[in-house]
Amino acid sequence: MIFGARFQSGEFHTSDRLDNEPAFASGFFMMPAAAQDFNTTLNRETFYIYDTWRPFRSLSITGGVAYDHLQYPTDYRNPPILNSKSSRDHISPKAGVIWNPSGNLFLRGAYTRSLGGVSFDESVGLEPNQVAGFNQVFRSIISESIVGSVAAPTYENAGLLIEDKFPTGTYAGIQATFLKSDVDRRLGVFDASLNSLGRITPPIVSSSTPELLEYEEENLSLTFNQLVGDEWSFGARYQVAFSDLQTIFKDVPRSVAPTLADSRQKATLHQGQIFALYNHPCGFFGSIEGYWARQSNVGYTPDIPGDDIFQLNVYVGYRLRRNFGDITIGFLNLTDKDYKLNPLNYYNELPRNRTLLVRARLNF
Repeated sequence: MIFGARFQSGEFHTSDRLDNEPAFASGFFMMPAAAQDFNTTLNRETFYIYDTWRPFRSLSITGGVAYDHLQYPTDYRNPPILNSKSSRDHISPKAGVIWNPSGNLFLRGAYTRSLGGVSFDESVGLEPNQVAGFNQVFRSIISESIVGSVAAPTYENAGLLIEDKFPTGTYAGIQATFLKSDVDRRLGVFDASLNSLGRITPPIVSSSTPELLEYEEENLSLTFNQLVGDEWSFGARYQVAFSDLQTIFKDVPRSVAPTLADSRQKATLHQGQIFALYNHPCGFFGSIEGYWARQSNVGYTPDIPGDDIFQLNVYVGYRLRRNFGDITIGFLNLTDKDYKLNPLNYYNELPRNRTLLVRARLNF
């Protein structure tokens, strides 16, 4: 059994100043339009408990629950900022199973919920970060390239994996995951009042508006790896990811601005990887790998066409005795293919042109 508690307290000191008044609105804003300096506290209490049962030698079942109470600054990132706090209470169930029905065949599954943090709080924690081998702790699921850093997101995560190792030196697996994240936040805006003639009445004052983000992601991946003798290995991996982001501004009337009040964007990313690796007993090694990606997007104005790319990488190197370290020289993106992928889908950063890699690593 694992149990614990976490108590955290801190303070945010945030200031902003907006005085670059647009020429067309001269005289409507106060000068400066916003000049704020706030100190707002953050408090978090977390309690959690996990236990694992083994009814059979081949089966383990993990269950748990966590409770979070979080008080945090309502808006300290999107000026004009607010001198107020928001509060969230969240009960997060945890469940996982690992089953080995025969030989090297394993089945793993998990379902978890959790509450994210605020700023640096997103990167620290005490409770277990995995259940049945599936990650349940995230800095952010929604791409920060699109929505920026978020505060106190809720996460829902489910995963299933089947993998096997065959006597022929073949490794194969199939994995499906579902991720969901919701964010309820406020963004800084300026409010204007209209007179009976529909004209703006100064001054335009700083305010805020609520925004709701609802994100879902579905992933399916297939892996296949083959050992050939003592020195060669080959592998392939295919993954498809479906991402769906809905953005709702509750205070914007749909009859006035329907696309702003409720917008929805979707992206589908196909990725494929193949590799061949040679390891000599004396320490020399070499490998070649190919990466392919194709993406399509829906719901964008103007349209984002997506991309279709293929990159080729080659590595040679020497591994020190007892795996103490290695020296590697690599030539990345030999196809010299740039890419324009939508960050709504998660992907590893790739070189945008031909790149020489020289790397020395030591393992302690």
